[in-house]
Amino acid sequence: MPEFSFSMPLPDSPHPVVGCPVQGDIRAQRAAMAQLLAQAGWPTPRKEDSGRPRMGDAHCSLSHGGGWAVAARHTRPIGVDVEAASDRLLKVAARFCGPADQPVLDHFGEGVETLCRLWTAKEAVFKAFGTSVDFLTGIRWTEVGDDTARLTAVQHTCDLELRWIRMPQSTAPAPVWLAVAVAETNA
Repeated sequence: MPEFSFSMPLPDSPHPVVGCPVQGDIRAQRAAMAQLLAQAGWPTPRKEDSGRPRMGDAHCSLSHGGGWAVAARHTRPIGVDVEAASDRLLKVAARFCGPADQPVLDHFGEGVETLCRLWTAKEAVFKAFGTSVDFLTGIRWTEVGDDTARLTAVQHTCDLELRWIRMPQSTAPAPVWLAVAVAETNA
């Protein structure tokens, strides 16, 4: 059973974001996620019609990538995404990085780690709602800091708080970034 290598408290939630390192193919990653949830004492998620997972009455989000499995739950919509900062992001940047992302580019500069922050943030926002987030125009950045941001999911007219965490070294050959997005209201 995996041990928590990562645990981050969330404001206004009795449940932290939890994570553990994982290796292997998709089946191994899913098995590690199931063990992580069991170790946390969390119920097995069920899917809504939108595809978004739920744990009883709680919103939840799951992600695996960059050698990590990560899970979060909250009373408000929440999304998490974990990803290694790889050159693959440079090849697809035009699909998710546009003029609306200039505040992030201004703060962090251009490069693969900035693209990884953008990708994980947008994936986390998408996962919080399960649908209807345009990756080029669907997010309006209102504040960007070194590890935090505030943004609006345009199609949902909902403000979110975002945290970025550079994950401890894993088996990934590149830096790994985690983004956690929590809606400010129960949208």
